[in-house]
Amino acid sequence: MNQNILVIGAGVAGLACAQHLIKQGFNVRLFEASNRYGGRVKPLIGFSDRHLEAGGQTIHHPDNDYYKMAIEAGAKLEIGGDLVGSIYDPIQKKVITFDEFEELYEKESQSIEDFINDRFLEDEPVLQRLQKKGYNMEFIHLFYALYGSEYGASIEKIGARAIGRYEFDMPMFVSDYEIENNFHHQNIFDKFFKEAIQIIEYNKQVQSISILNENVQVQVDNEPNEYSFDYAVCCVPITQLKKLKVEPPFEESRLKQINLVGMDKGGKFFIKLDKKFLGHQEDFFLPKFNHNSLWWDSSSESQSIIIGLLGLSAHNRVMEIGNEEFAKEIVQTINEQYKVDLKVISYHYENWGDTPFIEGLYSFPMAGIDDNYRQIISAPHQNRLYFAGEAYHPIYYSTIHGAYESGINAAKKIIK
Repeated sequence: MNQNILVIGAGVAGLACAQHLIKQGFNVRLFEASNRYGGRVKPLIGFSDRHLEAGGQTIHHPDNDYYKMAIEAGAKLEIGGDLVGSIYDPIQKKVITFDEFEELYEKESQSIEDFINDRFLEDEPVLQRLQKKGYNMEFIHLFYALYGSEYGASIEKIGARAIGRYEFDMPMFVSDYEIENNFHHQNIFDKFFKEAIQIIEYNKQVQSISILNENVQVQVDNEPNEYSFDYAVCCVPITQLKKLKVEPPFEESRLKQINLVGMDKGGKFFIKLDKKFLGHQEDFFLPKFNHNSLWWDSSSESQSIIIGLLGLSAHNRVMEIGNEEFAKEIVQTINEQYKVDLKVISYHYENWGDTPFIEGLYSFPMAGIDDNYRQIISAPHQNRLYFAGEAYHPIYYSTIHGAYESGINAAKKIIK
């Protein structure tokens, strides 16, 4: 093939797209604004004696190519991420199991069913929907976790209609999988994206894209000359797409949907404790904090590790008081609510919200967005500029395998 294609961004989608195009014989260049590949997927090395991911970690259900690639590369995958073991009950002022919660508070525990059943109602923010339906807001920490942090958003912004449609579209009775051996997603990339990784040109931040006479002209920051390509695939996070100068500009319908896709600041907070405290095997536990965060146990046989996925308000709290005080504050709350005596050994905050060229967790739909917004924002622009990344997958957005599939799909569109 003598067609020249630029792939912008060396995250999961960009690597998958570039690799597929290279295998098909196209001339491919891969520009990455930072000095590393992987995007929001990154190993956390040295914090624990077990494997930890600083960014994306879960493989959502086994019926996809990325799951098969992980197995072939050597990952040991086990079902995880489905169980909430315990939740702080602010009414009884004690920790109860999630089974007890479902018995005592049937309405609150079945809230997801309401979102699914109401998915065709006029859209509004999740918080407004919960208040309107009369849910007990004493359990705001549950709603912050399930409908805020889990979606990388805040319940004040994310759309109730989109939550219902997402849960309705997801395959039923499918489990999420976690890597359990000393293995990282980067090992999968290194095995399956070798040729793409070899051609990455680092520290090339694309500032503008102009489509003229069936050519794609690309301007890179701090470089005087433009690059010319036949096609380009934009694989950057939605935060960066909003900053990109594109000519001719996006049509109003697409621009409206792009602006209604949010990506809040946040990150993953890791705390190593002096001892284990959960009385039974569980993944998620829900203390009551005054911010949106979702916590789970990731201990090894010899170390007690808890991890929090921090949404915007939790991230802001870290920025306000600092990493050390935040870790102490979290553990103090757990000590009070779980009636334990834990001490912080060490901590680490992977701050994706302030990471250059990323600036957020993952995409979410704001209230008022179109039902088909993913298809609208992922459609090719002028048949020359294509899009890939977790934000552009029609169903599996906010997932690693969704980003992978979107990269492959963009490559296939160009090949056609």
